[in-house]
Amino acid sequence: MFRRILTLVGITEILAPERLISSAESVVAENPEQCQLKSWVVPAARVEGICYLYMVWQSPQTYTAFKKLLGVVGILALVFPQQFIQYATESVYENGDAVIWKPWVYPLCRVVGVLYLLLSLATAVRSGSID
Repeated sequence: MFRRILTLVGITEILAPERLISSAESVVAENPEQCQLKSWVVPAARVEGICYLYMVWQSPQTYTAFKKLLGVVGILALVFPQQFIQYATESVYENGDAVIWKPWVYPLCRVVGVLYLLLSLATAVRSGSID
């Protein structure tokens, strides 16, 4: 199931990154009309989509490695949600200090962090990395 979700996200990032980003902003930002992406973000979203598809479908080993990498991202999102979101905001927006996130975004960041961490741990146990 997770593979299907990543595949859908990857294809959407490749074919319609602006629409995906705009939709996400309208859900999570109080002021999406004031969000000004840096010029490299849309092309980078397409590259990310290609990377997702590669990591998910290239081989079982790359998919396993990708899920383990998500564990690292999950730890950061779980332990440092404000810093995680602030870093991402400053990285992708010209006016990062003007973006106002809805208050539930930070707890959701932690929930996603937990899910990534659990996925990574389950993958590590199944692959024999953790006995």
